[in-house]
Amino acid sequence: MELFTLEMFENEDAEAGIFISDLGRALVTWTAMQNCREVTVTEAAKVFNTTPEIVRTAIDGASWITYSDEVIELDGE
Repeated sequence: MELFTLEMFENEDAEAGIFISDLGRALVTWTAMQNCREVTVTEAAKVFNTTPEIVRTAIDGASWITYSDEVIELDGE
């Protein structure tokens, strides 16, 4: 399967079936479930079968999550 593209997340009829905001919320949940271990944008991209740029876009639009120097962080931690 090819990587999920931004167009797939923007089109409600596309294969992804979810929007970029959904990916942002999924990233919050996934990051929280990593038992406080450090995770990176690149690792998240591999897990979610997309690109680091799309992960950054999803994080930029999400609440409770940020990234700094490619490390994903939950707000308040």
